[in-house]
Amino acid sequence: MQKVRVTKSLLDSWLWSYRKEDGWEQFLSTLNREKLPPTQAMLDGTRYENMLNNILNGEPLLMENEFYLPLMEMAFELQGSQQQVNLYADTVVDGQPTLLHGVLDYLREGHIWDCKFSKNYHLNKYLWEYTTQTGMYLALVPEAFDFTYIITDGKSVFRERYPREIVPPVEYSISQFYKFLKAHRLWDIFNEKWSVSNG
Repeated sequence: MQKVRVTKSLLDSWLWSYRKEDGWEQFLSTLNREKLPPTQAMLDGTRYENMLNNILNGEPLLMENEFYLPLMEMAFELQGSQQQVNLYADTVVDGQPTLLHGVLDYLREGHIWDCKFSKNYHLNKYLWEYTTQTGMYLALVPEAFDFTYIITDGKSVFRERYPREIVPPVEYSISQFYKFLKAHRLWDIFNEKWSVSNG
């Protein structure tokens, strides 16, 4: 049985396939590994994270910057962390060899952070019923104590911290995902497109 790769982006596209108006089409595109153009929210998030990383890498930030206060608050908390940590981990789900893959925004001394820019943030926006990222990244760093979403709306900074002991293992979500694929006759596509041998 060949090993398959699973990412949080793939799992989340499935999770939202029936929750968004065009969710099903986006899921099929992700399943087929088609390149999708970035949304404006993605572009905003990337721009903000790049500014944050520049500060962490020692570049000065002008006080006139519209995001000066939240950027400096987040940089203070994240100083000394590793950035963009590319990780893999092997697991077996329902007998299927599976390679987990993810890129962590920030990692330091057993703590994981993910930076989010959200213009309409609300409490518990990143609970595991809405995203598989928490469980996935904790699986990628078995020694990690917790996972924290550090979020800004451009003015204030918010945090959602999830200790390992309260987060369901990502294998549970993957098991449900595999059952879904087989029930909808999508397993062969997944097995072909997401085989580890295909890169």
